[in-house]
Amino acid sequence: MRILVLGAGVIGSVYAGKLIAAGHDVELLARGRRLADLRADGLILADAESGQDTTVPVTAIGALGADSRYDLVLVPVRSEQLAATLPILTGMAHPCDVVFFGNTAGCHDHLTEALGARALFGFPAVGGVRDGPVVRYVLIRQQQTMLGEPTGATTRRVRHLRTVLHDAGFPTTITSRIQGWLIGHAAFVVPIAFALYRVGVDPARLAADPVTLRLMVTATRQAFTALGAGRDVEIPTNLRVLYLWLPAAFAMRYWRRVLAGPKGELWFAAHTRAAPDEMRALATDLHAAVLRTGRAAPELTTLLHCSEPPG
Repeated sequence: MRILVLGAGVIGSVYAGKLIAAGHDVELLARGRRLADLRADGLILADAESGQDTTVPVTAIGALGADSRYDLVLVPVRSEQLAATLPILTGMAHPCDVVFFGNTAGCHDHLTEALGARALFGFPAVGGVRDGPVVRYVLIRQQQTMLGEPTGATTRRVRHLRTVLHDAGFPTTITSRIQGWLIGHAAFVVPIAFALYRVGVDPARLAADPVTLRLMVTATRQAFTALGAGRDVEIPTNLRVLYLWLPAAFAMRYWRRVLAGPKGELWFAAHTRAAPDEMRALATDLHAAVLRTGRAAPELTTLLHCSEPPG
């Protein structure tokens, strides 16, 4: 399969590297220093769990060729960067399917209108940081890579893409409610991000702050309770168990342990620090979705109002 990965940050780099290792013909579109590093050093991936470093030869490009042909474009960029990808995607001489791969809640209608039937949506299961030419990452095994059609249908192309990603080492699930899944995910990740903003995006400091940690957990519990009352929002079972079925004290202990260790930075803090505009937009969409349910979520409101992303 010939694949363009439009964006060479942590997510794009890890998925590109594993797709290349699985035998696919992948090009990675990058800019500036990142493009120079890829051309000089290749794609350097450091697995933070296993300690294994891998250098993957990659074709890195700064722009599409006039006659470039692909079977698929993967777009793993932050939400505020999506608009800049549309001229590239709509201007392709040979259009193909496009998977928008990230926090696209609130953007679906605009993206689908721009690309029509070409558009699909998904979410990665990788976290990490970029350190110069090296991408240090961890696979988030508690979460599968998600895929979904805008219509909710389980089509041949989305089943094929699930197989492609699974064979590259990413266990993948198709959902019929990808927009609802993304709102549910926002209800989980936004309180973590805003709790981190409250403590200077220092996960170890958050782990040691029981007041903010409790506010974070309670905010998600309230958001899940409100959103779970409707049929359009999908909350993964593991998160439903952690936040709604078990005592809040259990969730606090779990996150204290995660945030105090390396995963606190790799899973959450690195992206939270790099994406204040995206987190602000996600928070706005989440708060609006909760308000529409008519159910109270006072701790969520408090957390969003007392914790401001930088900039």
